Amino acid sequence: MISSQVRWESTGPSVESSSSTSSTSSTSKASIDDVLLMRKQQMAQGGVSTIQRMAGEKRAGTQQQQQQKQQQQQQWAAETQRAPASTGILTPAEERQLGTMRIAQAEIKEQLQGVLRQFDAPIRYAFAYGSGVYKQAGYSGQSKPMIDLVFAVSHPDHWHALNIAQNRSHYSFMGSLGADAVTFVQSQMGAGVYYNPFVEINGVVIKYGVVSMDTLSSDLLNWDSLYLAGRMHKPTLTLRRDPLMRISKQVNLTHAMRAALLMLPKNFSSRELFHAIASLSFSGDFRMRVGGENPNKVGNIVDAQLPLFKSRYASIIEGLPNLEFIGQDLLQQDMGPSARAAMVRKMPNRFYAGLVRQGKKAGVRLPPGFGAEVVNTEKLVAVDQIAGIAKKAVEGIVARPALTQSLKGVLSSGVAKSLTYMQAKNEKSKQA
Repeated sequence: MISSQVRWESTGPSVESSSSTSSTSSTSKASIDDVLLMRKQQMAQGGVSTIQRMAGEKRAGTQQQQQQKQQQQQQWAAETQRAPASTGILTPAEERQLGTMRIAQAEIKEQLQGVLRQFDAPIRYAFAYGSGVYKQAGYSGQSKPMIDLVFAVSHPDHWHALNIAQNRSHYSFMGSLGADAVTFVQSQMGAGVYYNPFVEINGVVIKYGVVSMDTLSSDLLNWDSLYLAGRMHKPTLTLRRDPLMRISKQVNLTHAMRAALLMLPKNFSSRELFHAIASLSFSGDFRMRVGGENPNKVGNIVDAQLPLFKSRYASIIEGLPNLEFIGQDLLQQDMGPSARAAMVRKMPNRFYAGLVRQGKKAGVRLPPGFGAEVVNTEKLVAVDQIAGIAKKAVEGIVARPALTQSLKGVLSSGVAKSLTYMQAKNEKSKQA
């Protein structure tokens, strides 16, 4: 007889056995199995607790990010919250003209949405702009202009891969190099847009630009290049909507209004206001200096589209505390330094930095130091040259991206299409 005693301190009560060799072995094995099972359960419970804790931390972090994002969007929305419908900004004749324009827009929109449906690659947000969508004064209208479209997409590399597979003929020789090469040219050169011009779909000749959602949204909010943000200061036709983009668009329009106010006197007409707004994206654009654009282009846009401008900016005009109507077509802004300085401090950092830089070049003494921003801004907006300083600040944003984006056209369009495009632009610039 073999007598044995097995004690497992870690499992609580002792396990004793006194029997034959076979019964001892059986009892010991059962005890060991019980202990191992208990340990596995403890380890499993510990692992589950750790996983639960990590999952909880991840959820908390995600919720915090979502809350921050919602707070930022609410801040932007509050900044551009629609005021009550405008009363008196449009004359009865302009109301009728606007109604006629809306009917024409609906027809064009239906046609262009049919064009969008021909693309297999996913498009999150899209809009049309330019003379192909909205008439401009001074043109004969004998030739049908190419329609300019912009497609905002989530992942440009994936988008171009799908589109090259479906529509290789839309691309220049760059298409043969693959989606990675196209995306590199899009993102690293110019303003982050890749254009394919002279593409005919459903009988409509279009030029479509592809841009990432992040690039477009950042330009609207921060004025990185003003290439697309500037085009969206003027009337555009939305073909595919996106909730976040709607907020970004309103912020961009508010930025444009404030920049224009710096360039205007105390009293001015609505036409003068919208002329100043429409001219922002052309400031610093080399094409205006070399004959690549009609020198009267800004006036032609505003004259033909004035009701659209008024409708587009009505809520912003009524929402700004430093701006009001003092007559049927006459506005007045608060020229007090504190009011104008508060307006400037709400502008994009890139514009504000350019304003300070140009102000120093103009001889305005702006001492550095913590807390000097308020004093310096009030001093800056009070100088007589503020209109010219603001214009140069905008030119500093526009000039380089406009030039490099045009040079990029030789790669994205090819030599033949680029020459055809430049010839067409030159012909338009000669029209009165």
